[in-house]
Parts: sequence; structure tokens; C-alpha cells
Amino acid sequence: MRMLLGLQGEERLSATLEQVSARLAYLRWTLEPPGVVAPGSEPCDGDWLACDELVTTPDWLKRVVLATGRQLGTGSPAVASSLFVLGYAYRVLVFAVAGLTVGGVVPPSDAPSMAVGLARARPSLVGYRRGGVVDLELRPDVLSHALSEPALREAALEVLFEHAIAGHLRLLVEAMTAQVRVGRRLLWGNVAASAAVAFRTMEGLLGPWVRPLGEAFFAQAPAELQGQGSFLLVEVDRRHGWFWERTNCCLNDCLPQKIRCGDCSKTPVEERRAAYRRSLLSNKECQERC
Repeated sequence: MRMLLGLQGEERLSATLEQVSARLAYLRWTLEPPGVVAPGSEPCDGDWLACDELVTTPDWLKRVVLATGRQLGTGSPAVASSLFVLGYAYRVLVFAVAGLTVGGVVPPSDAPSMAVGLARARPSLVGYRRGGVVDLELRPDVLSHALSEPALREAALEVLFEHAIAGHLRLLVEAMTAQVRVGRRLLWGNVAASAAVAFRTMEGLLGPWVRPLGEAFFAQAPAELQGQGSFLLVEVDRRHGWFWERTNCCLNDCLPQKIRCGDCSKTPVEERRAAYRRSLLSNKECQERC
């Protein structure tokens, strides 16, 4: 495992992110984000925000969050901040997890290395302002086997914790709770759910070998991520589904559309799990027709 910097690091990062985008076209990224807006600016769709400036300027973070909340249809600071953290954390973590599992590299995921772009009132675009990557130095064809080895898996996940969690998302949560009256545990539940969805996304693309990596992430995770939910493996007619069940609600159902997430803790357990089983049967029927 080594750090690649400069042109070599940029080329490796770009090649890996292109592989990710080929599989997940909705994930949009750039290595050269357009000029970021100045801290304190009123945010608009299309703006790029430097992550380090955002998490170290809490009053501006609050302004950004409230503005995006109004666009989403809520005047509640708690709802706006929860949904902002949910979308933000997913974008940080899905690229990190995808880079690790697709290309054997961890993109630069700390706050000074990243920028986020706003689209449809959410932090939906990712920019990398530094090109270095942590390279596991493994061929793609041995990556799944290598990441099943406890020592390498632990070392790779520690990179995620150091850069994406300690060096970025912890700063975001602390800045948010300093300005908005919202539960710290709720926000960390959003970070945990974002990590779980990132691993589930890659498991759906790459296969069951990703499951132990996701389980290990939470077993090894910092205290803030502990007890925020758990993975559940469901089998129906020899079809398997790997789901995440969180222990708190992200407040998405407080928006005007009143849409409740599939893993919402407000939904009774048996009702959730019946929905998981129906989704597996529906996917099977769709594949058989196609």
C-alpha cells in the first residue's frame, strides 16, 4: 500500500473514477471543479463549495443548509441539516468505497481534497482538488481475494476512517451541530446509512464478496458509527438481498412529498422485511420477463 501523488496519482484516480462512472452513471465527478464560491455566499444550484471551507465556517454551512432546505420545501433546520448530511456523506463515501472495490485505490476523501457541487438543492456532485490516491498495489483480478485477508482489509478500511470519517465527515457533523439544533446521533445515523448504501451498491455490482468488507467496516468503525443499524440478509426463492436497517429516521418523510425510506425505523420490522421480500420477488419476475 502506497500513496501516489502528482501526475501519477491524478492519472490513477481518473482511471479508477472512470471505471466507477461506467458502472454508476449517476455519480458525477471532476478532477478540476470550477471555481468554488466564496464562504458566506448565498448558495445556488450549480455552485461548487470547497469542503474544507464549508466545514470550518459553521455559520456559512448553516446558511447553505437552510437555503437548500427551503428549495426542498422545508423550513425546519433539523430536517434540512439531516438531509444535507445524508446526501453529502453518501457522495464522499460511495466514491471511496467504489474506488477501493473497483480499482484497489482510495480517492482523496479528506475535506481539503474535495469540493461538492449543488444540484437540485442537494450536494450531488463531487470534485477532487488533490489528485493523490492510496494504492493497494493489487491487480483487479485478485482484489476480491486480497480484501478477504483480515490484515489488508483492516489497513484499507483504516484509510477510509482516517480520511473520509475523521478528516471530513466528523468535521461536518461537529460544524452542523454547533449551528443547528439537531441530534448528533441522527446525523451519525445518516453517515452510517450512507456507508451502508455505498457497500450495498458495490455488492450489487461486484457480488457477495463485498458483504464481509461492509460488515468489517462497521465492526471496525469509530464509536460514532456503532449501534446505528445493521445489515440483514434476506432470501426468497434462492434469491438473496442484502439490506441495511437503521436505528433512527433521517426525517425525509417530513418533506412535502412525505416519502418514507425503505429502511426507516418508523416502519414496523415485519412490514419492512415483507417489503424486502416483495422487492426480491419483483426483481426476479422482471428478470424472467426480460
